[in-house]
Amino acid sequence: MLRFLPGALCAAILSLAAAPARADTPIALFKSFAGNITMTGTQKSLRTKSNNDDPCAITSSVSMTLAGVPSPTAVLAAYLYWAGSGTKTDYAVTFDGKAVSAPATRRYASNTVGYNYFGGAADVTDQVRAKGNGTYTAKDLDIETNLFCSVSGVLGGFQLLVIYRDSKEPFRVLNVYEGFQYIRYSSIELTLANFQIPNPPGTGRVGHITWEGDTTLSGGGETLRYNGVQQTDTLNPSGNQFNSISSVNGDKNSYGIDFDVYTVGSPTIASGQKSAKTIYTSGQDLVLLNAEVIAAPNVPATDRGVTMTLNGSLVPSAPATYTISVVNNGPMDEGGPLTVTGTLPPSLIYGGASGAGWTCTAQGQLLTCTYSGVVKADVTLPPITLTATPAASATGLISFGVTVGARLFDYYDGNDTSTVSARVGNQTFVPQFIFTDKPCVHNKPFGDPDQPCKPLQLEHMPANTDLSTYITYVVKNVPTALASANTTLPMRFAMSCHDPSTNAGVRGTYALRSATVTLPLCAANGVIPEQTSAAWSTANNILYPGGSPSSQASTAKNRDDDDDFLLRYQDVGRIELFVTDNQARLGATGAFVSRPDKLLLLAQSSNKAGDPASATDPRFVPAGTAFTMTVRALMRDLTTPAPNFGRETEAETIKLVAIPASTEDGSAIKAMVADRDPNKQFAPVKLLGEFGPFVNGIATGNNFVFDDLGVIKVDSMIAPTKAELDEDETRLAGSYLGTGNVIGNSINVGRFYPDHFDTFVTGPMECPVVAQCPKNPTTTTVPSVEIPTMAYSGQPFRVVVKAFSSRGTLLKNYREDLAHDVLLSAWKAPNGSTGQNAPFSGQTGSVLGDPGIPAATFDAGTATVTRTYTFPGALAYTSSAPAANNWPQPVSVYLRAAEVINFDDVTSKRAAAVEGGVQVAAGRWWVPNQQGSANLAMNVEVKPQFFGKLNGLEAWYDAVTDSATTYVPQTEVKFSTCTKLAGASSCRLALSVDKTSAGTVTNGVGMVKLAAPGAGSSGSVYMWMSGPAWLPSVRGVLTYGTVHTSPYRYLREIY
Repeated sequence: MLRFLPGALCAAILSLAAAPARADTPIALFKSFAGNITMTGTQKSLRTKSNNDDPCAITSSVSMTLAGVPSPTAVLAAYLYWAGSGTKTDYAVTFDGKAVSAPATRRYASNTVGYNYFGGAADVTDQVRAKGNGTYTAKDLDIETNLFCSVSGVLGGFQLLVIYRDSKEPFRVLNVYEGFQYIRYSSIELTLANFQIPNPPGTGRVGHITWEGDTTLSGGGETLRYNGVQQTDTLNPSGNQFNSISSVNGDKNSYGIDFDVYTVGSPTIASGQKSAKTIYTSGQDLVLLNAEVIAAPNVPATDRGVTMTLNGSLVPSAPATYTISVVNNGPMDEGGPLTVTGTLPPSLIYGGASGAGWTCTAQGQLLTCTYSGVVKADVTLPPITLTATPAASATGLISFGVTVGARLFDYYDGNDTSTVSARVGNQTFVPQFIFTDKPCVHNKPFGDPDQPCKPLQLEHMPANTDLSTYITYVVKNVPTALASANTTLPMRFAMSCHDPSTNAGVRGTYALRSATVTLPLCAANGVIPEQTSAAWSTANNILYPGGSPSSQASTAKNRDDDDDFLLRYQDVGRIELFVTDNQARLGATGAFVSRPDKLLLLAQSSNKAGDPASATDPRFVPAGTAFTMTVRALMRDLTTPAPNFGRETEAETIKLVAIPASTEDGSAIKAMVADRDPNKQFAPVKLLGEFGPFVNGIATGNNFVFDDLGVIKVDSMIAPTKAELDEDETRLAGSYLGTGNVIGNSINVGRFYPDHFDTFVTGPMECPVVAQCPKNPTTTTVPSVEIPTMAYSGQPFRVVVKAFSSRGTLLKNYREDLAHDVLLSAWKAPNGSTGQNAPFSGQTGSVLGDPGIPAATFDAGTATVTRTYTFPGALAYTSSAPAANNWPQPVSVYLRAAEVINFDDVTSKRAAAVEGGVQVAAGRWWVPNQQGSANLAMNVEVKPQFFGKLNGLEAWYDAVTDSATTYVPQTEVKFSTCTKLAGASSCRLALSVDKTSAGTVTNGVGMVKLAAPGAGSSGSVYMWMSGPAWLPSVRGVLTYGTVHTSPYRYLREIY
C-alpha cells in the first residue's frame, strides 16, 4: 500500500538511518498436515478508511467472524498472524480475551526500502477448537502512524488461518509456509514438494497471507502464479492480486490485508506431480508476504518417524547398544510391511538386533528390520535394540543412521532418518558444561517436571541461521548454580568439522549479545581441540546470575530480555561447538549438521524460457545439442554458495528430474504430450548429462542434452547414494548427511527446436539406365547425391520431410504448436548453392509445384506430401510436331526444406545434408499403328516413354520400370473420326474399349483391349491417350478392312 513520494522517502530514510537494519525472513516450510482437510480463515484491519479517505484512520480493536468450520473438534490447527508499521515491534497481543505472544521463531521484521514493518504469529488452536465458528476479537497491537501517513503506509491488522478436517474434502497434504518478505518490482519464487498428485488429480487449494497491498497501485503487475497459471477470481482480477480485498471472507475493505484462497484443479495440477511452483510478483506496490498455504490432493499418505539413541558410550571391542523407535504419526494406518534400514559404518561390528514384532537381518553391513503388522495412526511400535561393537582400531567420531520406509506415501521426510554421532575411546569426556535450549533452574535434573530446559539434541539446523544456546553448568548431569551471587567465567569457544573433515575457509560466529566472537577455523576430523590449540577463541567473560546454572547475556536486564547466545555458521557440514573455561572444564553441543537451505539451479544465459512456458518462447539450443547448467548450494538469506558442499566423505551429488513445462492455462505444450495419457502429461522426460564435482559450493555440467522439442521444467535434488538405494531402490531423492533432501528450485529450460530437416524424395518408378540418374562416386560420399527414382515432368512424386535432433533422433514433438510452416525448394545438388530450374525454354524455367508445407501437415515429426516438377510447356511432346526434337534430357532435382522466415531457421541444408532427389524426364505415350479384324477384339500395347540418352543416342525410350502409371480406359483412350480406306466407297468404323481393360501399366507396358467393331466395319482412326496430363500422346493409326485396287498381290522389283 506504500506510496513512495521522493521527498517523503528521503526523509524517512534519514530519520531511520540510526535504526538497525532488520532483514527479511525467507518463506520456508513451517508445518505439514495430511488427511481429508482444507483451510478457511478470517481477517480484519485496524485501518478504518481507504487511502483516498483517510490513510491514518485506525481503531484499537477489531472483531472478525469465522465461518465454515463443520465442528470445533474438526480443527487441526489455528494460527493468528498480525503485523504493523513502526520501528518498535509488538509481538504480544490479545486474542479473544487471552494474551497471545509470538514465540522467538515466529517474530518477524523488515525495513523494506526504508520503512519498518513487523509481524508475529502464534498458535491459537486451543481457543479456536474450544469455540469453533463465531466472532473473535483482537486488540493491543501497537503500531506507528505519523511517519507512514504521508505515504499511505500505515499497517495494522490480524489474520486467522484455520486448518480443519472434513470428510467431504479430498485427501490432501497441506503445507503452511511462513516468513516475512517484501516484494516490490520483484518476485518471490517458492518450490513446493512433499506431495504426490493422485490419478485423477482432484482439487487443491492455494492461499496467501500478505500485508500492505493497495488496490490502486497494481499497474497490472501483481500476480500469483501456481504452476505458471495466474490465480484470479471476481475479487482479485488479473494483475491486481494484492488489492486490500480478502476473498477468504469476502471483505472488500480489508485495508492493507490480502487473505485470498483459490481452488485449483486440472490442468493446473496433474496426476503424478511431486512438486509445484508459486511465483508472487509485484510492481510499484510494496507487499509483504507472511504465509502461504498449499493443500495439494495426494495419494494415501501418512507420516512415519524414527529416532535412534546410543545407550552409553562407544568403547573399542566393547558391545554398545542403540535403541531405535518408530512411530506412525498418521493420519492413516500403515498396512505394512514397515522397514527400518541402515548401513553400519565399517568401524562397527554387527552383533544382532531384535524387538517385539520385528524381524531383523544383516547382509554385510546393511541392517534391515521388518514389521509386518498394521501400524495404527498415532502409534509407536515396540523399540528395536541393536547391538554393535566398535572395532579394536576404532577412533574418532562414528556416525550411524537409520531410515524408516513403508508402502504409503510419507508426506514429511524430515523425521524419516535418525543419525547418531559419537566419539570412541579416549576422546570421550564427561561434560561439565552443557548447551541447553532454555535457562535451567538449580538442582533439578533434566526431565524433571520443574526443569524447563533440555540439553540441545539437534540433528541439524539451517546454515546461516542462529542457534539459540545457553551454557549450563552441570554436576553429575544435573544443572547446578555456580554460586548464590553473580559469577563471571572467562570462556573460550571452538568448532570442530566432522564431515567434511576440514573447513573451507569459513569461520563460525558466536554472538554473546554484548559482542560477537568470530571463531577460529574449525579443527579437522572432529577432534576435541587441545587446550593450547589455535582452534580456541580468545577468552570472553560470561555471566552466570546468582543461583542460576545457565549463562545470561550481559546486555539483558532479566530473563525476559534476549539473553541467549547465538551460534551462526555460514557453511554446511557436520560440525560441533565446544566451550571451555579457565579450569579446562569442557562442554559440547554434540555433532550436528548445518544444512544448505536450497539448491539453486541455473541454465546458461541463452535460456530464455518463459514461466509459464509457451510454444513461442525464444529458441534455446537445437534438440540433442549440449548445454550448460550450474547448481549452487545456498544458505538461508545468502546469495553466495556454501563452499564446503560437495566435499563430504562421500561427496554429495545432484539429481535432476525433467518434465514438460506448464503453460498459461496449466497444461503442457500440446505437441509435447500429444500421445500421452491426459492424466500423465507431466510424467518425466529424459534429460541426459550430469554435473561435475562441486567447487566452492558450485557444480557445473556442460554436457546436458534434451533430445526432443519444447520447454522442460527441471527440478534439482540431492541424489541418493548407493547405500541409500541399497536400502530402498525406489528412493527418489537422497539425504544431506542423513538429514533429508535439500529442496532445489525448478527452472524452465528451452525452447528446444530442431537441429535440421532431412528430405526423402521418391519418384513413381526406379531409374532405368537411360535416365542417367546420378550415383555416389564412393560408398562414403557425403552428402549423398544418389537418385534411385524418376518421375515425368509434371508427375506427382512423394516428398517426406522429417525433423531431427543433432544426435539424429526423429523429433516426434515437431507437430501441432511446435511445428512451423515449411517451404520446399529445388536445387542442383544436396547442400548446393545453385537452385534447380532447368530445363529452360527461352527465359521460362522449370517449376517446383506448391512449395509450401503447412505446419499442420506434420505428425510425430514427419510431413508427407506429393509435389511436381514441371518443364516449360514448349518443351513437351506434341502430336502436332512429332519431329520437333526440342525435348530436354532428364534433370536431377534435389529438394531442400526450410522453415519460413521468422521462425527457427531450421533447414535441411548442412554439410551432412540429407536432401533427397528425383530424376525428372520429359514423358509421352507411345501408341502403335495396328491392323485389326472387324470380328475380333484387338489388344493395343501402349507404352510410357521418356526422352533420354543411351550410348550417345538421344531418343524416346520405353519406361520399362514404370509400373505406376494408370489411366482410365473408358475415358482416356481417344479415337478420331473414321477415315475411309483407299479405294473404299465409305467408312464404317466405331471403336470402343472393352470393359475388361485394366488401365494399368506393368514394366512399362499398358494394354488397351478394343472390342470387335463388328462385321462390315472398315476404315482407319487415330488412337491416342488423353491422360494422365504428364504423358502427352503419340497418335497411332488403327486400320480395319482391306480394299484392293491393283491386280497385283505382290510386286517384287522394278528397275
